[in-house]
Amino acid sequence: MAGWLNVGPLGDTRVMDRSRVTRVDGAVFADALFLIGQAWVKRDAGDVRGAGEDLASAMALVPDGTAELILGMIEAGDLPEPGAGPAAMDAWLEHCRQAGAGDFRLTSVRPSAFLKAPAAPPRQVESEADFLKRLPQIRADAEARHGTAPRI
Repeated sequence: MAGWLNVGPLGDTRVMDRSRVTRVDGAVFADALFLIGQAWVKRDAGDVRGAGEDLASAMALVPDGTAELILGMIEAGDLPEPGAGPAAMDAWLEHCRQAGAGDFRLTSVRPSAFLKAPAAPPRQVESEADFLKRLPQIRADAEARHGTAPRI
């Protein structure tokens, strides 16, 4: 059995530019899911050419990387694995139905949708002379925290 590219979640916590988020219509998403399921079944049956055609059709319906992400979710067990025959396809077809009804949604975010975080203020480096001025106070504070008496 040939492998599929497994694309993981972004996991990025930076601020997102909402204007660069693509929402996929439920009916279109349902069609893409169905085609991805067909590609999965055809690939398992050895019809690599037919699987490629179905996958290419699905990829034309959704944003770049989405079909690969869905295939990765199937491999990871996050989505049911489509199979040959009616019983094996029931769970997959239910996800297709949910997508068409708007109950199972896909939101795709391009990496360029993330804005850069504001720059940290420049770090100020303390001079050695200033540090040596503060050192007796640092020592006294540390000794007070630990309950030790100053040395004479």
